Amino acid sequence: MKKTSAISLLSLLMFCFMQTVTYSQLTGTKTIPGDYASITAAILDLNTQGVGIGGVTFNVAAGYTETGVNVVLTCPVNPPSVSRPIIFQKSGAGVNPLLTAGVGVSTTTDGIWKLNGVTYVTINGIDLQEDAANVDATTQMEWGYALVKQSGTLACQFTTIKNCKVN
Repeated sequence: MKKTSAISLLSLLMFCFMQTVTYSQLTGTKTIPGDYASITAAILDLNTQGVGIGGVTFNVAAGYTETGVNVVLTCPVNPPSVSRPIIFQKSGAGVNPLLTAGVGVSTTTDGIWKLNGVTYVTINGIDLQEDAANVDATTQMEWGYALVKQSGTLACQFTTIKNCKVN
């Protein structure tokens, strides 16, 4: 094998092994359902990819329902900020979107929608309710919307929750 062929092959192999997976941050306006099948799926993406410049708005269709919800928004990579806010809002005329709780696993820390140390989040017109099947202290949710701190220095700030009902 010629020296140049060996170098070319080695370079190609190095290039293949050096490839990394990159994700783009979420920006612009997204629809649920539509761009995302569920609020849970959108939050999973936010937790993996974070928020890009200009922020991201999720328009949730009026009358939309989702069951089995027990989500935590942490957004550890590219977190929201004043120039990169996260907005979840009802879109269109009709009843508010409704999220029904999943099954709890604790008597102290279960929540339908937890914001864990994230800032600059707005939730507008999205209702929550307990699942009627969650009948004991362990399976019931302790919180509807929960704002909790990740640490002594990383807590939820500049958060707005409005036009929402929690049952």
